[in-house]
Amino acid sequence: MKDTVLVYLFRMFWSLLLGGLLIYSFKRSWNVEHGRKKNDYSEEYGTVIFLDPLVFPICIAFFAVLQGMFFGPERSRDVLFSLGVDLFFFVSIYFSLLLFLLPVLRKRYTARTCAVFWLVPVFLFYQPNLLYHSFVLPAKAVLYVPYPAVQILLSVWLTGFVCIFGFQVFSHLRFSKSLKRNSCPEEDPRLLGLWKYWKKKLEIGDLTRPIQLRRCRGIRTPLTVGLYRGSWITYLPERDFTEEEAELIFSHELHHIQRRDTHTKFFLRFCCALGWLHPLVWLAVRKAEDDLELSCDEIVLRDADAKTRRKYAELLLRIAGDARGYSTCLSASAKTLRYRLRATVSGDSARLGLGLLFLTVAVSGMCVGNLALTTNRGTIAKAAGMETARVQRAEFLSGSEERQEETKIKETDLLSRYLGQIEVEQFLTVCGGGEEENRPALYGRFSDTGQTFFLTEDCLTIYGTGSERGETKRYHVKTPIDWEWIRQTGD
Repeated sequence: MKDTVLVYLFRMFWSLLLGGLLIYSFKRSWNVEHGRKKNDYSEEYGTVIFLDPLVFPICIAFFAVLQGMFFGPERSRDVLFSLGVDLFFFVSIYFSLLLFLLPVLRKRYTARTCAVFWLVPVFLFYQPNLLYHSFVLPAKAVLYVPYPAVQILLSVWLTGFVCIFGFQVFSHLRFSKSLKRNSCPEEDPRLLGLWKYWKKKLEIGDLTRPIQLRRCRGIRTPLTVGLYRGSWITYLPERDFTEEEAELIFSHELHHIQRRDTHTKFFLRFCCALGWLHPLVWLAVRKAEDDLELSCDEIVLRDADAKTRRKYAELLLRIAGDARGYSTCLSASAKTLRYRLRATVSGDSARLGLGLLFLTVAVSGMCVGNLALTTNRGTIAKAAGMETARVQRAEFLSGSEERQEETKIKETDLLSRYLGQIEVEQFLTVCGGGEEENRPALYGRFSDTGQTFFLTEDCLTIYGTGSERGETKRYHVKTPIDWEWIRQTGD
């Protein structure tokens, strides 16, 4: 009980800390981009809010490797399966809710705030949060799925994830090579001078090598490609731009670089592959990508007059196109332009929503890891591998952990028949019922198999014996237990 309470307290502390770090980083990034604070770390970190979005898939992969190195294959499989279930359900549900609330959020809060809301999973699934899947904690919700359905769904989901994510990576690499093959370095001194001026103004260093500016045939809109430090390239379509248009383009694309938005695109597409079975996830990811562009529109036009806003709207219309791969682009297709044009021309002020961001992260941090999947529904006898449950000995436990009372069960035959009527479901995920989580409880041994068991109000734990020593199976208890009757079978 104490260990479980400590884990919950730590989870609460960590969720509140994550929320505080997020709003601190967001406020700092906002002040830097609006010229209210100098960014001493701009070359290395840009104006990334708290964590680079690439942390999300990298930490998951790193966690999987560590599990395989330090734990057995069965334990690693169970933990990673639990993590996969948690990721799928959280991303699917959170993105769906955010999609539903997006019209209200866009109306009240800045575009940058809306873009940050999509990044909440990045802050939740890394470092100590992943360790939650190494502990067995009581589930807040239990979902039963027949085992054949689990096998089919898991196979379908895994196949779809590998195919979709693999196709995304392949398409991005092919698109990047095509851009390079059909482009050449920009040679116009006027544009190169403006490019250098805006990099200096936004405090964007050239890192390991200069951030390139190239002309590319075959594209209609300016876009930026690059996933690692020093690899960013901004491509311009083969058409003439006035100095004012070039400044708007460079400011937009360099803000994408400053914010590492190509990393955010990778994260969003990864989430799309992760939750591909949920149709709303696909729509949510498209809306999230729109918010990335809207947030750059917002910062580019923060001090612009009505004339400049109209010119920017006209520029968006003239160079409308699509960004492929993990790239960012100035203008989107006609399907997504309507809202951007309206926001561009209006210039309405909005709030940062720091309090709501903090609350979202804090609540989300407490929500992850609370869903358990169960399968193999049957009786306790079936769970123990017997036709009928035969209890060799048992003890009824009551009272608090500090002052525990033990009552030896005398009527083991009656108890055996009673336990044989109790229906249970095997936990598929690590999250389940804790051994010391509920009082009263029943501890005993089965005579036929020699297995020991621990029964609480909502969880049955069966421990292996002999060659199966160390193998523990947990089950969700479906049938209400008459603890008073069990107590009366004792002394």
